[in-house]
Amino acid sequence: MLTHVIQATAGIPDEILAAADPGGTTLNTDGIVGFIVSKIVPILLAVVGVIILSRSGKGQWSAALTTGGIALLGIVFIAGAGLLFAFGQSFAELVLGG
Repeated sequence: MLTHVIQATAGIPDEILAAADPGGTTLNTDGIVGFIVSKIVPILLAVVGVIILSRSGKGQWSAALTTGGIALLGIVFIAGAGLLFAFGQSFAELVLGG
């Protein structure tokens, strides 16, 4: 509807509008997930590693172990969410009998 209003007020021909949107737009979620896994996660793990090494070098073993434990729990949580996302439908069918 908004496209028709813009077309009517701006005088844009139908051929130009049809060429601008050839069947709708899609979002490449596989590419986004691949980018996050290949680029962002290693950087975050490197930052956590540097924090742990700097704290243990200063003698703050308790803080280093706490940071490492929190990071490990975060990784487990994210991996569990990924598994649930991948196998959620099968799991729901198994539990609910569908």
